Amino acid sequence: MPAAPEHKAKWWSWVILGALIAGIAYWFYRQPYFVGVLFAVLGVLVWIQMLRERRFRRRLALSRRGETICDFARSFDHGTDTWILRAVYEEPCRFISVDRRPIAIRRDDRCAEDLKIDPEDLDDLAQDIAFRAQRSIDGCDENPLYGKVKTVGDIVAFLAYQPRIVEQGAARNSHRAV
Repeated sequence: MPAAPEHKAKWWSWVILGALIAGIAYWFYRQPYFVGVLFAVLGVLVWIQMLRERRFRRRLALSRRGETICDFARSFDHGTDTWILRAVYEEPCRFISVDRRPIAIRRDDRCAEDLKIDPEDLDDLAQDIAFRAQRSIDGCDENPLYGKVKTVGDIVAFLAYQPRIVEQGAARNSHRAV
């Protein structure tokens, strides 16, 4: 399948964008108090969003009081790698913590909708999880679940497809035993 053609911006669109930016900059230069008002409004909006996020996480933590990693592990088959289960449970719990307390997660939790984890943060989180689970992220685009991870259970399944990382010390020790 051929790649989609790139759409290049016309020269006149850059001129319009430049004029718009210059006009806004001039307006702020002539009316400097608007800059202060703008920053104050943005600051209040960010503060309100932080309060809403904290309230959401507190409610989520309260609804999951008493749930542990054991409950999480029981929701998977017995053959599931326990290193993956532990890493997938502990890293997101710590990431979505509230008041320095981790929040229990469930297999069916949707990362973006239920746990409010941004896709970019999820990529970074996946690298930390893979490291703890001793799984390689190299070649992850060949994984059948690549681009399809939506839930916490999908993260477990995705990492189960990834190859294990063989530590140098463990590899040397296994050669000595032979």
